[in-house]
Amino acid sequence: MIILASTFSQTISHILSADQAFSLTKFLVMFLLIFIETAGIITGFIPGDTILTSVGSVAGLHHNLWELFADGVIFGVASLCGDAVNYWFGGFLTQQIGKIPVLKKYLDGGLIDRLAVDFHPKRWLLFVVLGRFLPFIRVAVPLLAHRLGLPFVTYLKMAAFASFLWAFTITAFGYFIGHLAIPHSALIIGLIGLVILLLVGLRSPKLRQAVINLFVRK
Repeated sequence: MIILASTFSQTISHILSADQAFSLTKFLVMFLLIFIETAGIITGFIPGDTILTSVGSVAGLHHNLWELFADGVIFGVASLCGDAVNYWFGGFLTQQIGKIPVLKKYLDGGLIDRLAVDFHPKRWLLFVVLGRFLPFIRVAVPLLAHRLGLPFVTYLKMAAFASFLWAFTITAFGYFIGHLAIPHSALIIGLIGLVILLLVGLRSPKLRQAVINLFVRK
């Protein structure tokens, strides 16, 4: 996973630092990577947070706030489009849980049943926003929203807020890193370490239960 994230981020950094102009090629590369990460059910391995941080750090090295703004807009739109596609595929795919191991892992029947019955209607925005900031989990959120009956238009509004908040927050963090000139390898290792720590933590039954309690009626 570390090698994969490093390869992605190095490729993106090479493309973006090739010149100062914000070209159509750069736009397409960034848009497609984040769109595929979000829209594809089995593409959660794409290190979206690492890509955003790397792109933001390049803007920081260029000392270009307009470049940072453009990055945030592109990533936000890509994320939103991916969420929309994922939501509509969710209606079919969640019926195939028992046939697709990846879906079965993300969408455990017991968990879904409990959320369907006890989900707090005022916690949808928290659910969508928090899910957007969690690697791998962000892929499952549109599927869960569809299965739990959240209307598409309502979900899309929440996903738009979450997507642009995520995009601008992470790229702004990268922009700050770029100003500090922190070695790229150290940045990648630190980000991957945080992801691994998060994933290990989510395997704890107590932590998972605490997360579930955020979204259900008491």
